[in-house]
Amino acid sequence: MDSLSLPIIFFWGILLILLAEDSDQKYYLIEEAPEVDRFKIGDFSFFHLYGIFDYSETFKIWMRRFPRPVLIFAIREDHVISFIYIDPWEEIPFIANVLRAQETVERYRGKRIGYKMFLLGAALSPEYLITKPLTDKARIFYTRLGFVKAESISVFRNYHQVTGYLALPAERKNEHLEMISGYFSSLYL
Repeated sequence: MDSLSLPIIFFWGILLILLAEDSDQKYYLIEEAPEVDRFKIGDFSFFHLYGIFDYSETFKIWMRRFPRPVLIFAIREDHVISFIYIDPWEEIPFIANVLRAQETVERYRGKRIGYKMFLLGAALSPEYLITKPLTDKARIFYTRLGFVKAESISVFRNYHQVTGYLALPAERKNEHLEMISGYFSSLYL
């Protein structure tokens, strides 16, 4: 993805990259930690179980990593109502990314926002996307999307670190991406 081809918006001196829009949300790629402060953080709670209570600070910490992760916000009325966080996989960063975290504010679940976030994250990832679901509900979500045990895909067989991970085969990813434009009123990828 070439950031220069995407709509770039300056708001109070902060660079924002708009990826897509639908009737209710705008979807932004976050590229720098200060961009997080532009938005009000929604009522997220899942990662409280893992010691994350200040989502804003956590987002900023994630954005200090290099190479830069993919952090996408779904914004409704200046509130972050969903996010997806994807890192390059250290073992083979130009072939696979790791979907590390994804959450939607509870009252917006069941409205396909999580799927739209997945689509945008997949579009900004290399050939493969892997994840390690933390709950049965997450495992079901990703399995329905076509994720399979990572060790069942030949490119991952020599990496013992993939135990418990699910991977999206490249052909399934491409099938999803063929339908991406049907989920957004405007798509800028």
